[in-house]
Amino acid sequence: MKTYKAALIGIGGFGGNHAKVMLELAEAGLLEIVAFAELHVDRSPDAYARLTAAGAVHYVDYEQMLQRHPEVDFVTIATPIAAHRPMCVKALDMGFHVIVEKPPAVTIQDVDDMIEARRRSGRLCQVNFQNTSGQAARKLIELLRAGALGRITDVTGLGMWKRDEAYYARTGWAGKLTHNGMLVLDGTINNPLAHLLHNCLLFAGSGEAAKAAPEWVQAELYHANRIESEDTSCVRIGVAGGATVHFFATVCHDRSETPSVRIRGTEGEALWTYENKLTIRNREGESTWAFGPEHLVANMYRNMMAAIGRGEPLYAPIDDCRSFMAASNGAFLSAGAVRTIPDEYVREDVGEGGVVSRNVPGLSSHMSDAAEQRKLFSEYPFPWAVRTAPFRMEGYNRFELPEGMRLG
Repeated sequence: MKTYKAALIGIGGFGGNHAKVMLELAEAGLLEIVAFAELHVDRSPDAYARLTAAGAVHYVDYEQMLQRHPEVDFVTIATPIAAHRPMCVKALDMGFHVIVEKPPAVTIQDVDDMIEARRRSGRLCQVNFQNTSGQAARKLIELLRAGALGRITDVTGLGMWKRDEAYYARTGWAGKLTHNGMLVLDGTINNPLAHLLHNCLLFAGSGEAAKAAPEWVQAELYHANRIESEDTSCVRIGVAGGATVHFFATVCHDRSETPSVRIRGTEGEALWTYENKLTIRNREGESTWAFGPEHLVANMYRNMMAAIGRGEPLYAPIDDCRSFMAASNGAFLSAGAVRTIPDEYVREDVGEGGVVSRNVPGLSSHMSDAAEQRKLFSEYPFPWAVRTAPFRMEGYNRFELPEGMRLG
């Protein structure tokens, strides 16, 4: 069995998780961590110590690292979102396969640049949408491709999590539309519940990217926290394959519940959850698969190595993630603004250490029902919600922040 050589860019934040996974794969003899690049090693002393102990060479400059280690098979990019595109394009152009943390980028033009770099380099680029890698998700895609539900008509994703003020204080770009003059669009769509939206589109297309391409997007974006971007969103998307996707997300719930996706077709329906469970009801009856916990990020690495070595298809190739980026950008364009949920509808809870979380009790009580009825928040209606119009996506290839969201 071949031992693949890898390098890592970024060991802070979720980069620490990548470091941990890479070290575990190295201990299993599947991976050799040749080098890593990080500007601020003092902020991640444990990851730094473990990587150097494993023989990885530290660099401050990632380009210098790549120039000095042409033997590396693939590079993982786990940096802040705005750095994904330039680093990914550079690594691909230098001849490396790439794993890039989700979201792949911030704008549709960024992803198009990454896809073009992938094509001209002939290298592989996997986006770490790890929720595509669980056995329940793979089983569902297999069944959808086989026509188990007939023609897919509707896909509904529901994510209700709790995040407190410490979540937004963890990094300078958290909850921001822009940071240091660069777009980040950090919110439920692009960050904490990005996996949910990506899987909604994946299932809507039965695993076929062409069928998942958004033709129009209608979205409402809100915040209860004192942030720039959204912490609460609802999105309706018409995709090329004919299905309609509904996405409901908030991090202003009073607790964190397991996200789920319901798929309806002409001959049945299915329910997939983040707990790696799948239930399907069709003409043959009802079947349930409960696969239990899996190391999803490790799955993505194993899939990348199998793609390099044996030509197996990637779970989340950059080309297939264009639909996610189009849906994300389209949501901001349709919404036109991130609207504030008035304080009269918001409750502040104080947790351990005096950390405050803001939740919206009325939303918590009725969001599941809104999702079941497939009604946007303004249609339900919530008193603070504002109706928006669909944004057409055909031929759309350049995102600019809407005037109503531009800051200072």
